[in-house]
Amino acid sequence: MPWYERLSVRVALAVVLVGLVAGGARAANADLTVASLLLLVTVLGVGTLGLASGLTGAFVGFLALNWFFTDPTGSFKIHRTDDVVALGVFAASAALVGWIVQRLSTLRATAIQREAEARVRLDLTNRLLSGADVDDALHSAADALAQLFGFDACTLIAGDIRTNGAALERANVRVDGPGVTLLARSSRRLTPADHALLEALVAGLAAGVDRLRLQEEVREARLVAEVGRQRAGFLSAVSHNLRTPLTAVKAAAGTLLASWSRIEPEERRELLETISDEAERLERLVRNTLELSRIRAGALEIEPERVDVADLVQHAVRRLRPIARAHRVRLDVADDLPSVSLDVTMAEQILLNLLENALRFAPPGSEILVGAHALRETDEIELRVSDHGPGVPAEAHARIFEEFQSAETRPDRSGTGLGLAIVRALVFAHGGSVRYEETSGGGATFVCTFPREARAA
Repeated sequence: MPWYERLSVRVALAVVLVGLVAGGARAANADLTVASLLLLVTVLGVGTLGLASGLTGAFVGFLALNWFFTDPTGSFKIHRTDDVVALGVFAASAALVGWIVQRLSTLRATAIQREAEARVRLDLTNRLLSGADVDDALHSAADALAQLFGFDACTLIAGDIRTNGAALERANVRVDGPGVTLLARSSRRLTPADHALLEALVAGLAAGVDRLRLQEEVREARLVAEVGRQRAGFLSAVSHNLRTPLTAVKAAAGTLLASWSRIEPEERRELLETISDEAERLERLVRNTLELSRIRAGALEIEPERVDVADLVQHAVRRLRPIARAHRVRLDVADDLPSVSLDVTMAEQILLNLLENALRFAPPGSEILVGAHALRETDEIELRVSDHGPGVPAEAHARIFEEFQSAETRPDRSGTGLGLAIVRALVFAHGGSVRYEETSGGGATFVCTFPREARAA
């Protein structure tokens, strides 16, 4: 509704209200004093509708008092001087009260407006500082500005981003900022103060959008740099780990081919064992590298099923029996251990990696303990693999589960540095956790906890 129509409705409402009160006072045979008080209160009420309504109410009240309650009634003539003074005081008081009420109403509306402006500014600032998405921030800003200024529709345009197209047709408000344009459709005329505030808000929004875009560009640049760094490190580490066993295999095979007849049987056996061991090391590296690539690609999806943890542990130990002959592997699995929801293949891979890690570092003849117990207080299952090897240096605790962080406590450095990183990824995929502890008496203990029901991390 246009502003002049709203003004007409308010003035008409003021006339009707004053007329009704005057009529009621006349019907009740009120005297001039009572009628003046009633009409003054009415003017006080209609003054909240605006200055024009308050002044109109005061004028109509003056006429009603003169016509209905001042002798001679039914005429605008006044015989007594006291009545002239009374009517004059009423008119002045009503006009003053109407103006004061209107002024207070305006100040109240202004205060509400400023509070709304402050909320919009604070909300936009918080969103921009928190690194919100540019699209989300613009949509939120458009809704807030439409509510603040009473727009029928509001559109914010920033580059390729457009909040909505409702205000593009018949838009009668346009504010251009550096990189941000506001289009709005408003049924009321905006004041110069409204335009100034809109320009300030759009300018602040444009600055915030630029800051968000710069932050996104910085994040993308850092991500690209980090991916490049990790890719280079990955290739370097894989190349290094491949070079050592390939060199050993090539040297041993070359020696056998060149001097087979001159080599003693015992030396031949040692060279063949070297080829076998290094080939197994290569196979383990390739397997772990492929597994890590699958994890990085986001293709890690668990297929949980009910698993007997005791059977799982025994099966993993049996698979590693050929390389565990030089060690004593002891099982400590609780008899009342409940079944657990796990991905069987992943759970077996976790145990194999932890056992291979213990077998590589534990001295021959030492004991390796594999335990499984239920944690009653958290309703979780705990798996432990402990050895009595050299353990992990204190400075390496924080990065032991990172990729290519093989401990330097083994002289031959035969590890790939991928096993524990894969363990962490597979445990996290089940919603569990993994940590390192010192073994009592020296050595390393790796502890994995799993929820009774597998859940995505």
